[in-house]
Amino acid sequence: MDQHQDFLSRIGRVSAAPKSRLEGMGPAQTRTHGRNQRLTEMLERHQAQGVHGRSYAGEPRLKLSQIMSYVLAFAMGGMAAVIARVLRFQISGAQAMGSADADLALDVIFAIFVAFILRELVSLSAVKRMGTQFAGILLAIVTMHNVVHEMPDLFSKLFSQQWVQYVTGTTEPGTLYFRGTSYHI
Repeated sequence: MDQHQDFLSRIGRVSAAPKSRLEGMGPAQTRTHGRNQRLTEMLERHQAQGVHGRSYAGEPRLKLSQIMSYVLAFAMGGMAAVIARVLRFQISGAQAMGSADADLALDVIFAIFVAFILRELVSLSAVKRMGTQFAGILLAIVTMHNVVHEMPDLFSKLFSQQWVQYVTGTTEPGTLYFRGTSYHI
């Protein structure tokens, strides 16, 4: 009977424990969970600002940090496209798969993967920036051959002399190269 009474008294003490003590219990937060929690708090603060974050005309004001984050996202997209092409070349060793559509698809998939890794490294995880980053990827993919025409020595070190000769032989400078077709700028 004493054991039963001790058990009931322990249950009573646990149920009467202060709430603040129970809030600290549970599994440890992961890095992603902590970042999501910080983002949620930032969004709540931003929404709480309401009128204070708007210009006189009612339009949202862009702060310098917001503008720079878009510029950074665009640049990271371009850099991801170049890194993706270098990685793809190092893995396959070939200059082209044969199909312009397959090359474009592989370049975009590799670039998105690299962009995701870069975005995680610098904690640029806002969804709004993903579109800007994707625009940087696409612009870099369709214009990279122009940079190869301007700096063949640099690209022969990154890729190979044969790759540079292939790119300069199959493309024209001052164009956009999309799905195997060049469009003059």
